[in-house]
Amino acid sequence: MAVLTYGFWVVLNGKITWEIMLLGLPVAALAMFFLCACCDWSLKKEGRLYRCVPQLIVYAGVVIWEIIKANLVLGRTVYRGRPRPVVRTVETGLKSRFARMVLANSITLTPGTITLSLKGNHLTVHCLTPEMAEGLDCTVFEKRLKKMEELLHG
Repeated sequence: MAVLTYGFWVVLNGKITWEIMLLGLPVAALAMFFLCACCDWSLKKEGRLYRCVPQLIVYAGVVIWEIIKANLVLGRTVYRGRPRPVVRTVETGLKSRFARMVLANSITLTPGTITLSLKGNHLTVHCLTPEMAEGLDCTVFEKRLKKMEELLHG
């Protein structure tokens, strides 16, 4: 978070000078102090977050790839005129609320599927075809998010 806060400071200033960079250090330090004091943040959590960055990059690539594949399937389905909408509720094994929210949004980003609700560990998803609904049991999104949860929470 300290690095992100410092980077945000530099971006908001719109230019890079020695004065801005040096003034940004105490601003980022104060922001980090605030996070540790008031928001239950620690340097240990900070280290875990940085270890998760490569997994986040891979996850972004997986989401993009799944969007491309789903676009092709969706185009073929619509062209043939064979959509058969299905609403399905699936249970996820993700532990954190944040990971479940990321999963729900990833499903919604994928063409042909929309997450209608997220309550506890249960996601209600609208799918354009029954085949899309079958793929919700153990998605590649959930597998990647479980790996990230393990890195963050141990």
